[in-house]
Amino acid sequence: MQNIKIHIPYGNGSLALALPKDRILGILQNKIQAPKNIKKLLLKAMRNKKIPFRKKKVLIVVPDATRSAHLKEILPLLIEKITVPSRSVDIMVANGLHKHHTAQQLQKLLGLYIARRHRIFQHDPYSKAVVDFGKTKYDVPATLDKAVLNYDSIISVGVVEPHLYAGYSGGAKTISIGLAGEPTVNATHSIRFLDDPGVNIGSLNGNKFQETLWHILENIPPVFSVNIVNDQDGKALKIFCGPVKDVFEKSSCFAKEVFEVRVNKKADIAVCGIGYPKDVNLYQASRAMNYVLSVDKPVVKKGGIVIIAAELKDGVGHSPAENRFYDELKHMESPAGFVSRVKREGCIAGEHRAYMVAKALIDYNVIFVTSLKKDFMEDLPFRFYSSVEEALEKAFDMAGGNPKIFVIPRSLATIPRQV
Repeated sequence: MQNIKIHIPYGNGSLALALPKDRILGILQNKIQAPKNIKKLLLKAMRNKKIPFRKKKVLIVVPDATRSAHLKEILPLLIEKITVPSRSVDIMVANGLHKHHTAQQLQKLLGLYIARRHRIFQHDPYSKAVVDFGKTKYDVPATLDKAVLNYDSIISVGVVEPHLYAGYSGGAKTISIGLAGEPTVNATHSIRFLDDPGVNIGSLNGNKFQETLWHILENIPPVFSVNIVNDQDGKALKIFCGPVKDVFEKSSCFAKEVFEVRVNKKADIAVCGIGYPKDVNLYQASRAMNYVLSVDKPVVKKGGIVIIAAELKDGVGHSPAENRFYDELKHMESPAGFVSRVKREGCIAGEHRAYMVAKALIDYNVIFVTSLKKDFMEDLPFRFYSSVEEALEKAFDMAGGNPKIFVIPRSLATIPRQV
């Protein structure tokens, strides 16, 4: 039987696997396009744009290290185009509920030149700097870091890619969630939103989560936006600049063409890669099962198996939300029982991720592949193996017969749907 060799991302490298040719239904990935020079993309995007930042105090809001925003290349050129004294440009990292970066991590994220030349702040959702702006149309508390009120102009840098709740990230989300207080994050990640049929991967029309982000943004000065669309390997394909809403509409339309894949068959098994930075911990890597299984028409049969290769070098993660996620998984007696309880009692940030995982586990089996197996993996509702070969052997036994396989090299950058 002829085998086909396939490489899937793993950390900063890749894992090789050999699969029988007659078992592969297909390799599902983004529309392949040649990556572009970031400087040229940004200059082209900014051409003929009215840049309203001259002689003003400017705040640039950037995503944290979980997104590939090419900040080391974009920020120097962007700041040069602003044409104000460097001391008038501050940078805030939109951590949301994620952990803070160390000084070394900030230098790696922003570049040494920017880190030394500008004042760098990191959003803290639990600090007194978070102020309450009231409630949105959907009764969500609009809380934001009050720093957004201290500047004449705000620029947001975002990455437009598939997102489990917003449909696509970027746009308003960089600020509305990245600089939000915990009440906002808890409310937008509550059962009311998670169970809404319009709140889904790739969904923008009728998405109350996405609408809420724009309601929150109405409380602050107008935002000029730089949004990047990457390929599945995190290399820039196109950059959009301008007023935040116009930019998001254009960039999300382009992103849909890149990321969404439709197939006419269902597989018994899906083998998924993720790669750095999203496979750094279990909280981030667990999204893979939802990107494959929580779409409107999954490409895996009910009762099927999803194998997720993730390095997990930071274990479960370190933020409060990540710790809540882990605690719920570890004490989960059954996925169905957990889902039922959360529907009755509700959930907060971190627990929401466990809820989405549990919903997927009701109908599917999940296996993680990591060479860094540690004690934290014990008693979790997944199987863990140290190699893809071990995981596939177990999956074949579980599926029985002659199981068919989809390979999804970058599962967090591809939205697979059955036609």
